[in-house]
Amino acid sequence: MSHLRRLPWTEDGKPAYLATDGGASFLADMADAMEEGMLATAEMDADRANAIRDDASASRAELKLAVRYLSGAVADAVEVARLRGERLDVDPEALEVGETLRRDLGT
Repeated sequence: MSHLRRLPWTEDGKPAYLATDGGASFLADMADAMEEGMLATAEMDADRANAIRDDASASRAELKLAVRYLSGAVADAVEVARLRGERLDVDPEALEVGETLRRDLGT
């Protein structure tokens, strides 16, 4: 049975999907590699932000840049979590609770 997997990139600003049976394919492997790259970059950005935070001589501009990179890292990590969560068989009631919490918390 074929499922649609949302990919970590868009086509013309719209979500891109792969019809897959869960097996290996070139496109699935490329998507997996891109997700891993997003997480690796996020981890490096977090390490860089921590180093700047701990540097007493860091300028305001350096701190602002660190925050910019860190916010991008968080957004990428959240996107990877969502992509991977979509591939899990999740109880529809749990999804509804999650959506309600997101709405109520304003995220």
